Amino acid sequence: MKRLIPSVALGLALLLLPGLAWAQQGTVTGTVTEAETGEPLPGATVQIADENTGAASDAEGQYRITGVPAGEQTLRVSFVGYQTEERTINVPADGTVRVNFQLRTSQAELEEVVVQAYGGQQTTGEVSGSVSSIDAESIEQAPQQSAQGLLQGRAAGVTVTQTSGNPGSGFEVNIRGEGSINAGTQPLYIVDGVQVSFSGGSETTDTSPLNAIDPGNIASIEVLKDAAASAIYGAQAANGVVLINTKEGRAGETRVSVNFEGGARLQNYNYDPLSQENWIDLQIDALGEAGFRQGILPAYGLAPGTPLSEIPSTNWENFISRTGSSYGAGFSANGGNETTQFFLSGNWEKTNAALKSVSYEDFNFRVNVTQEFTERLDVDLKIGLQNSDQPGVCQDGFFINCPFSAIQFEPPITKPYEDDGSYYPFTSFGQSNNPAVVLNEARPVLDQTQIIGNISPSFQIASWLRFDGQLGLDYQQLRETDYETPIADPGGGGNNQIRNAEVTNLTTNATLNANRTFSSVHDVGVLVGGEYRREFITDDEFGVEGFNNPFFRVADAASSINFFQGNNSEFRLLSGFGSINYSYDDRYVVRLTGRADGSSRFGTNSQFGFFPSASVAWRVSNEEFFSPEFINNLKVRASYGVTGNSSIGGSGTNVDNFASRGLYQVSGSYEGTVGVRPSQLANPQLTWEEKEEFNLAIDYGLFGDRITGSFDAYRSTSSKLLLNRPLPSNSGFGSITQNLGEVRNEGIEVQVKTINLRTDDFQWSTRFNAGINRNEVLSLSEGQEELDAGDSLPVAVGHSLEAWKVPLWAGVNPADGRPMFYDQDGNITYRPTEADDQFFDGGEEDVQGGFGTRVSYKGLSLDAFFQFSYGSTSLPNTERAFLSNQGAFSAGLGLLNDRWKEPGDITDVARAVPSGVYPNADDFNSLTSYWLYDSSYIRLKNVRLGYQLPTSVTERLQIRGARIYVSGLNLITWTSYIGLDPEVAGAFNESSYPSEKQFNVGIEVNL
Repeated sequence: MKRLIPSVALGLALLLLPGLAWAQQGTVTGTVTEAETGEPLPGATVQIADENTGAASDAEGQYRITGVPAGEQTLRVSFVGYQTEERTINVPADGTVRVNFQLRTSQAELEEVVVQAYGGQQTTGEVSGSVSSIDAESIEQAPQQSAQGLLQGRAAGVTVTQTSGNPGSGFEVNIRGEGSINAGTQPLYIVDGVQVSFSGGSETTDTSPLNAIDPGNIASIEVLKDAAASAIYGAQAANGVVLINTKEGRAGETRVSVNFEGGARLQNYNYDPLSQENWIDLQIDALGEAGFRQGILPAYGLAPGTPLSEIPSTNWENFISRTGSSYGAGFSANGGNETTQFFLSGNWEKTNAALKSVSYEDFNFRVNVTQEFTERLDVDLKIGLQNSDQPGVCQDGFFINCPFSAIQFEPPITKPYEDDGSYYPFTSFGQSNNPAVVLNEARPVLDQTQIIGNISPSFQIASWLRFDGQLGLDYQQLRETDYETPIADPGGGGNNQIRNAEVTNLTTNATLNANRTFSSVHDVGVLVGGEYRREFITDDEFGVEGFNNPFFRVADAASSINFFQGNNSEFRLLSGFGSINYSYDDRYVVRLTGRADGSSRFGTNSQFGFFPSASVAWRVSNEEFFSPEFINNLKVRASYGVTGNSSIGGSGTNVDNFASRGLYQVSGSYEGTVGVRPSQLANPQLTWEEKEEFNLAIDYGLFGDRITGSFDAYRSTSSKLLLNRPLPSNSGFGSITQNLGEVRNEGIEVQVKTINLRTDDFQWSTRFNAGINRNEVLSLSEGQEELDAGDSLPVAVGHSLEAWKVPLWAGVNPADGRPMFYDQDGNITYRPTEADDQFFDGGEEDVQGGFGTRVSYKGLSLDAFFQFSYGSTSLPNTERAFLSNQGAFSAGLGLLNDRWKEPGDITDVARAVPSGVYPNADDFNSLTSYWLYDSSYIRLKNVRLGYQLPTSVTERLQIRGARIYVSGLNLITWTSYIGLDPEVAGAFNESSYPSEKQFNVGIEVNL
């Protein structure tokens, strides 16, 4: 209405102008819509450029301009946040010409505003810290089930690893390297101002509390990477901060959208087992014909004289797999008036994984309401509800009863079923570990409910001063059952483990935000506030066994109780914080922040700390002396700050909430009386880990922002690391947790976006980012140079946190096929010892990042995105242990076809030998550098092809707009890694559930 009033006044004024030749005038009409969604844009300004006449589009996006002089005219349309468009038209005398516009989002407008902590906003020119933004367009085009997945490859310096391909699984996110050994390394996640807790976690599968956020509801994601950007979160910010903001309502007519999607899921792993024929050849090569028939065949239930043609041939990979499916539907509605705006959405999705017996069903509902009670008082209410049901099987880890391990140790001469349909009893580890039994008779299920919500009043005290408050809740409820039938648990008659856990995370804060401008060039912003957080955790679990009837699995139906355990814990955080922002003439920026935190997790003498930061920025391109015309934006920034890491007591940490306390346990007895004795020594000086960080950066825009990007260089030192220091035996305790170690991370980050071509109908843009990080352990406990972390992954001074310490592989002796190694003096040895171990710093990537492109022509658009990791090393442990050349309990890798067979053979695969023939018979598959494989990869992560139906079609259908699309996820992977999936590998991989390939087709309709 505000835009319509001046337009009407303008039209009336034109009617009074003398000399208008009405016989030489015409009418221009049409609609203005959003190019991406097809939704109308009410209030867009449409003008005849040289005639000072125009109109505003109505609620349907329609406009009409009358009295336009006939002939050639320039028609211009503009709308806040969108690219202004102009077209040359020919207006017929006494006629009407229809011109429709599809406006595209103005990247320059979007990038002008960056969401900051505690509801603050800054223009990109004012930002002096290191912040990566995931824009709305990238979010819309990425087919992901999780908010964490949206970060993958899209933010420089942010490493995102999918921990499992299981539908609904979580991601491991690491910002600028690992800075801790025992505390958590996940960043702090904040959803609409509410801090999300990771204190819970499943014991049967892999999941994430961020599944409560439907990616379709996300408006923006900001990653605060350096201390200057994140220090306002103090003791929780050492691992970085991720701000997730959901969509809000817009004033105007209610706009309703519905969407439907369905597709298929396929296995996507890299697996090359031996065929049945080659497997038999391997056994005969190692054992001889007699050894194979007298030893191997009877072990698998076959008679020694069984003809080769009658030996079973099973493709276990195909057996555990299927063509999975996914389908879902959702809706959203937003609208309101000048005082009330709302956003409402709901989404349901059902996924049947490509691994048999695994599925995931998810329901999300969200309501966001903004209510203006007076001109000075607003209240926001945001509530998200999620419930998921996740049946599955054992999915991760080096366990014989997990399908992805089973297919690697189960030889092709076994089978899942007997001819009568019963389970085959002669699989490698008995019938109870037959992969068919694992899939059908073991039934873990996770049911999870989560609520994330807040209520936030805002009161405008004065034009320059605002009060904001918030009360936030993150509530998580997990119910897990892990049932095994009597077939899977023959000794116990079936068993069931039942777990109930709850996490209640309450956060409340209040802030005063002042912003003033003096003399038109001095902009000052001051924020002061306080926050209180309290988290309660309850976790109860018990196990029962002995079920007479497999249809009754409740505890009352069991014959005995195996165990019962439970625990309750809580922690509290009290904080005060503030920031000062100063900008002079849009050229010089200074930002100071500080936060004081008090945490109940740490020692009574060290519960409080202060975390400051300072940053500066210089807009060189705004200086009068700056002359290069092709550089339209050049900004230099620098920052320094201190943050803390208090992430203990949750999943992914090795330190519990009570590490600083002196604890007692009920243990031991004397003359039949149970006693209580000390179990942990108190450390009142224990405090959080600290990270000190420097950052230098350049932001740039070239050729009118057709090329934009940034370059960051940083160095951080994490100190006061939480380590267990051994104690003398006469102390009565084995160790005590203290703040001891130091780790350094340093690296560079590059981000580039380009607009390669842009016309009225055709646009082509690209984006690229990469990050390089190096970490090094600087110190451990006094006098300690190495900390044994097991699995040949020690933590050692002078090396990275993901360094290997193993014997160095020297090849295969061409004369006899034996594996050779180098000893500590560089000489060949056939029997390496621990003294021969050498360090290999290769567990983390040298470079990681992503690149993508978007091409659109009229209503057709194509998006493609690649992610990559280069220089990382992983040890595929299951392949090493089970896919060796030792025969029994091994499916065998295809690489064993290249083994040494006769003198003179040049190969890197040792000869086939049975255990006991040589003293070093097991050395080929022992932990040596041979098994440290390059896990670098490039993956075509997602592709999306969409078509926006033209307005002529949607008008006939009486809808606002419609878009159909096809998309794919995890489509192609280029890698030399021999494990199942380089993306989920990590440094030490034990057959984790690999990511799945997905194909989807969908439609979005705007009603």
